[in-house]
Amino acid sequence: MLGLVSYRDAGEKNGARTLCGVRFCAVYIARGEGMAARLSARRAAKYLKWHRVRYAVFPKDYPCKSAFARFGILPPSDWALRQAKAAEIVRCAMAQRGLRPECARIALLSAAPSAALEAAARELARDVRYLSLCTPGQERIARSLRWDCGASVYEVQRGDHLASDLAVCFDDVPPPFGAVLPLAEVLLKVEYGAAEIEDAAPDWDQNQLICALYAALVRRADEIWVKDVKFPPKAGETANLP
Repeated sequence: MLGLVSYRDAGEKNGARTLCGVRFCAVYIARGEGMAARLSARRAAKYLKWHRVRYAVFPKDYPCKSAFARFGILPPSDWALRQAKAAEIVRCAMAQRGLRPECARIALLSAAPSAALEAAARELARDVRYLSLCTPGQERIARSLRWDCGASVYEVQRGDHLASDLAVCFDDVPPPFGAVLPLAEVLLKVEYGAAEIEDAAPDWDQNQLICALYAALVRRADEIWVKDVKFPPKAGETANLP
């Protein structure tokens, strides 16, 4: 079960609570950043840990998340959703950088076989004219794309020079020179949106709640959209050596 951290306003009791169709283990904490708020957070974290909760949705801009982290309770990971929305994340990053699909050179890279990369390649190949792959099994993927949608996909061998306007790394593959979108990097921030979430649950972190709804199978990937992509510091123009 996922946790739901809420501010206590009227003597609410910890326990089960349903929000947006998901049943949460809810805890209530004091507002603010002082000693009382920190002690309240510690008690709430102990309660969640006792109920074997590992991930929780927090209020917007909640200042005491570190108290929960000490007990191993973190916000829901967006990794599964990030993989499912990889093509849309790439398109958002392209738009931010003024890269048009008909002329941009986009490279997809991974060190290990990646279903997310293959799905993103299939989606992007519909309109990205210059698409390159550098991943195990790239020959099969390129052949499939040529057969299914007539896309001409370039295959780049590891160690070859890679010229791209944006290189998308799906795991810890060494990034090339130039602009890099590191999908697996936690410092890459992706902001998601979903219908009716803000009206139904305005007090909580929207990204965390959307990830929780996706993990609970209450919202499908096609019911969620990418609102914004924030590159990590210097990731837009990396100088890391391969």
